[in-house]
Amino acid sequence: MRKRFTAWLLVALMTASMVFPAATAAAPTEVQRLQDQIKQLKDEVQKAGEAYSAAYWQLDKTRAEMADVDRGIGEAEGKVAEVGQRLSARAAAMYRTGSYDYMAILLSASDFDEMLTRLQYVQRINDSDASLIAEAKTAREELAAQKAQLEALEKSQAEEAAALKKEAERIERELKAQQAEYTKLQKKLEAAIAAEKARTGTTTAKAGPNGMVFPVRGPNYYNDTWGAARSGGRTHKGTDIMAATGTPCVAVLSGTVRSKENSLGGKTIWLTADNGWAFYYAHLNSYEVTSGRVQAGQVIGYVGSTGNASASAPHLHFEIHPGGGAAVNPYPFLQKMQ
Repeated sequence: MRKRFTAWLLVALMTASMVFPAATAAAPTEVQRLQDQIKQLKDEVQKAGEAYSAAYWQLDKTRAEMADVDRGIGEAEGKVAEVGQRLSARAAAMYRTGSYDYMAILLSASDFDEMLTRLQYVQRINDSDASLIAEAKTAREELAAQKAQLEALEKSQAEEAAALKKEAERIERELKAQQAEYTKLQKKLEAAIAAEKARTGTTTAKAGPNGMVFPVRGPNYYNDTWGAARSGGRTHKGTDIMAATGTPCVAVLSGTVRSKENSLGGKTIWLTADNGWAFYYAHLNSYEVTSGRVQAGQVIGYVGSTGNASASAPHLHFEIHPGGGAAVNPYPFLQKMQ
């Protein structure tokens, strides 16, 4: 009787565990629920920003190509001028000596061997003139082709700029609409984390890699643009996190910061974390902290468009330098921070 009861109880427990598996799994905490809501909000903004981001980077690529072609035109114009000077010098020499009477040159030879020598000389002159003329023609054709390419790029730039303006107006409305909801959820999350820590001494909040905090606190979107072409032969060495002007930027890790302004990055901050990693923030609209010690998640500046950034495309240019060395692609790190 006892064996039958024990067997029945075991079967009942196994059946219950299969029918009610959720009962054994911990329900998400308030902190985790709020983090998931913020993540959903960011995903919505990311989708809304994809068309804008594509238009932004296409225009940036076209501008880089235009700069390269413009530089090529300068070189081609120099080549045309140089060949033109050589042609002018050749024409002047021919004018001073008069036009060549090749038959007279040959017939005035004293013997047949001298005539052959003169014939070879005349042939070399003809080959030299023909080569110089061909060189001048090629240089002019290359210059014309590059000017045509620049004209086509200028037309593309105008069309792309119009498309970007349209997308900018649309995404600006989207970001403003999401900002209030994001701020409300962020405040609730901070309060929930504080309450959870006070109650348990720890938190169930999801942390990024190495405990890193996402650098922009507000609605934003970004794409993997590592290595994208930039003007002057440069390539993109970071991730542009697009957000509304004035959106807070926070320290991704605890460490020390120093601020500096330059023509490319505008208002910038270097954050050297306690683990030796360095983080670069560029195009800031203004600073909250310019130097000294900061904690992870502390506001250090605000998104803007200073430096060479377009006023219609405010964003944070963000770089990661592990160990303070060369930059690496921030994109996979940023994805894990959210």
